[in-house]
Amino acid sequence: MTKAKRKRKNSISVTNKSYGNRFKGFKVYYEGGRPRLLKDDGSFRTGKAILESLSSKFKRFKIILSKKSKIKKKGRSYSVYISTNDLDQIQPQLITRGRDLKQRVIAKKFAEIFPKYFKEDERLFNYEKGMLSGILTRNFMPTVLSTDDRKSLSDFIPRFIASGVAGKNASLSRKLKSGLELKVLQEIASDLKKRIKSDKSESTWQDYFKDNILHIQQGYIAFIEKANIGIISTKFPDFLLVTHDGYLDILEIKTPFTDLLLKDKSRGNYYWTTELSKAISQVENYIDEVSGLRDKVRSEIKDKYGIELRVVRPRGVILAGNTEQFGGDKKIADDFRLLSQGLKNITVVTYDELLIRMQNYIAVLTELKIR
Repeated sequence: MTKAKRKRKNSISVTNKSYGNRFKGFKVYYEGGRPRLLKDDGSFRTGKAILESLSSKFKRFKIILSKKSKIKKKGRSYSVYISTNDLDQIQPQLITRGRDLKQRVIAKKFAEIFPKYFKEDERLFNYEKGMLSGILTRNFMPTVLSTDDRKSLSDFIPRFIASGVAGKNASLSRKLKSGLELKVLQEIASDLKKRIKSDKSESTWQDYFKDNILHIQQGYIAFIEKANIGIISTKFPDFLLVTHDGYLDILEIKTPFTDLLLKDKSRGNYYWTTELSKAISQVENYIDEVSGLRDKVRSEIKDKYGIELRVVRPRGVILAGNTEQFGGDKKIADDFRLLSQGLKNITVVTYDELLIRMQNYIAVLTELKIR
């Protein structure tokens, strides 16, 4: 028997109707002799729930029933080997359980046997068309939502708007932006205005933006805090930000009280302070390292965070200082603008500028609501 023939015999295609169109024709591989639990129609014990869970984690994968559980990666594809013993341990826990509970059981087991790829508290979830419309009817009361659900929904809405999907339906986009987002942004802008005048702690600002960055910075759909992406040995960017079209920006945070400029008394011009120069140099290093190792960065972020990226040369944003430092002096403001424009791939944004952007956006949403 040839090697080619042996390979063909070592897989069975799914034809079981209960697996749905999604997994119709999906090949289930096995090592050695065919396991008794694998049926002629490609179904196997807890098979559908396991395939759903794996497809929520890996875009491209194949499953192999074997004697030992392991995962091998080749390029962007994953070969998931699951032992029949592990399947035997999972199966009794899934009897009579609902879909959500089944995936929690599987997540727990996968965290045990595949700790590099799964976490015990991870929610393995597969969206199906019509799922949300079946839940969010006119009779559904938001007050029944749990604290976790409310937080998830509030995090999701700005990402939904930023993605541009809402814009395909003008009425839907207007309702979302003028209602839900408007109220949230007004509260954040009011809070930000107060904090700018008093909060001097850099760590406090990092915590603040961790909670609010996707509301404050329009156009981003995800962020990664202090990302250890295996390229920087000692320091990590405060935030990696993912744009709606899948590109990467780097955000470095200072405080509203960070000094921006110093005067060259001999020439009458202004230049960056030592602290800001260091921040600029650090962001330049981040950009160079990410650009030089783009494939590794893309792969590691996909593996660790499940985010698909297009990594080219990232943009850098440094949030620091306040233009009130200029005291209304046009010369200082002009020099700040010239220095900022001279930076390559880096923008310095002041806190009051950030607040003004928010206030302008709120004004636009208010106008939409009036209409």
